[in-house]
Amino acid sequence: MADIRPFQAIRYNTATEDMAAVICPPYDVISPKQELELLAASPNNYIRIEYSKTLASDDDNCNRYTRAHACLLEWLRADILIQDGKTAYYLHEHSFTHGGDTFVRRGLFARVRLEEWDKMIVRPHERTLSGPKRDRIKLIATLEANTSPVFGLYQDPGRYIGSLLDQVAGWPAALDFSGEPGESHRLWVIDDSEAVAALERAFAEMPVYIADGHHRYESALTYRNERYALDPNIPRDAALNFVMMSLTDMADPGLLILPTHRLIKGLRKHQLFILPERLGEFFNVEHLSLSGDACRQIETLMAEDSSRFFIYGLNGEGLLSLTVKDKAKIEGLMPSGHTATYRGMDVSVVDHVVLEDILGMNAMDEDRIAYDHDRDSTTSRVDSGEFQFAFILKPVRPETIQAISDARDRMPRKSTYFYPKIPSGIVMYRLRD
Repeated sequence: MADIRPFQAIRYNTATEDMAAVICPPYDVISPKQELELLAASPNNYIRIEYSKTLASDDDNCNRYTRAHACLLEWLRADILIQDGKTAYYLHEHSFTHGGDTFVRRGLFARVRLEEWDKMIVRPHERTLSGPKRDRIKLIATLEANTSPVFGLYQDPGRYIGSLLDQVAGWPAALDFSGEPGESHRLWVIDDSEAVAALERAFAEMPVYIADGHHRYESALTYRNERYALDPNIPRDAALNFVMMSLTDMADPGLLILPTHRLIKGLRKHQLFILPERLGEFFNVEHLSLSGDACRQIETLMAEDSSRFFIYGLNGEGLLSLTVKDKAKIEGLMPSGHTATYRGMDVSVVDHVVLEDILGMNAMDEDRIAYDHDRDSTTSRVDSGEFQFAFILKPVRPETIQAISDARDRMPRKSTYFYPKIPSGIVMYRLRD
């Protein structure tokens, strides 16, 4: 199945660099405010490679991509970045807090052979947009490198891989540092020949599921195909045939998937007035009053019945609890060609039944629909009047991602959010042999 191999990572020289000051989030979650903070944190912050700033004077010869490339070359020349002398896997342990609890997520940095989706060796669960792919393709082509990993999942029911990684975690760590508030990182370099061979054997019979980074994967695949179109004689094991991934066990207790709540604005008074009645045609609607810690009450209610989702703010300060009344009627409004798993997802019901059919909206109308992964933030944004109401959804389970992927289906956009994002700058994979 998946061809998963070690590689010679490019890493920061920890003799001169403070890792906490040089790593950055992946490009797709860096806000303008955070961009300024990262640029100020260190002259060697990885944002200058991962997400170099666009300037008004940019042209074909001088732009964000050429500046990132110049930065990479200069940092390699100055030993700010150093490429490891041996191929290795890299075990990354990411500790973080959420909702008052502490989690530890393990990921194994490796390079994975690029495969077309139809081979079902690497399996996606969501669709992508063309814009972000064009940006990443240009960065890969200019730098000849993967600057941040694709986040992949695998199954390890017998914990064979887990037991190997348990042993590695007993070794001295090559990196041990704090990142964002409440977060810390440890990294182990696995270059022992027996350990490397054992991991290669363990991964040989399993597929890989894309958790996060579909754009990065498809960009790497497109770049590889474009290079082969120019030179069909590129060796099969050339570096550009692989993409850097961070691989995590689906059963990892630190694998945290947050829901993506939908916040709505811009609806006319008439639409808001008739919405409760229209909802009653499809759902059992229960009006609930909230007091005190509203988010804690919602969390308790969601745990009671896995088929529930909620609307906050449509009924004053209360909550509408919705469960499907007529499954056949609901499924009749779903787009054709999707699996029962897709049709049963909260996000599918909200997008296709409520937003598209009842409200006549485009479920991808980001002028009137916003997304938030935090219930406190979601309810506060409704309370403030920024939005009219919000759909409070449940998180997607790893087994749902697997079922969708195995069936060659794709989830609606904005269905999953893996928290926290894997930082960029811990390891880099250069596409040069």
